[in-house]
Amino acid sequence: MCGIVGVWGGNLSNLKAANLSLIHRGPDDGGIYKDNKLNIGLGHRRLSIIDTSSFGHQPMFSSDGKIVLVFNGEIYNYKELRSDLKRKGFIFQGESDTEILLNLYLSEGKEMLSKLNGIFAFAILDTNSESLFIARDALGVKPLYYSTKDSIFSFASEIKALLKLTPNNKELDAESINRYLSFLWCPGDGTPLKSIKK
Repeated sequence: MCGIVGVWGGNLSNLKAANLSLIHRGPDDGGIYKDNKLNIGLGHRRLSIIDTSSFGHQPMFSSDGKIVLVFNGEIYNYKELRSDLKRKGFIFQGESDTEILLNLYLSEGKEMLSKLNGIFAFAILDTNSESLFIARDALGVKPLYYSTKDSIFSFASEIKALLKLTPNNKELDAESINRYLSFLWCPGDGTPLKSIKK
């Protein structure tokens, strides 16, 4: 289990506190990336399982530093993907499945999703195109919450990290709470808070 967090717009100074709120998800390592020009920040907490070396540290960067990735999850077919990417000329520094995702994005762009077998939530910042690509596994095994309140886009593995980034997100969503109490889960994208979706 790891944790990811990010914010585009707004005040980046709360990113460190948001990232630290996820330390229980990743006690082994942590990192933060900020781009003041784009006004975006990404954070990661790491539980080291595959490749416990520093080569698995996140946020992870492409060799030219233009692509930045934070990832929570496990890619089951990462060894096969690694072999395919090596045949295409990609070079790897470590053994992590995170590095596979980074290079797969460089090779396939958003089409990479069709090649992934696993449970995941990740965000890839492409500073070349000034775009942020966020994805989650189809079943939502790895959590991903987001908010678009006040022209600020933020996301995290847990709601409490989002509340560090946008503390005014506390208006309750009675319908989602009712669904949770009725079904013991909340279908759709609702959460107990109106401005936070999953």
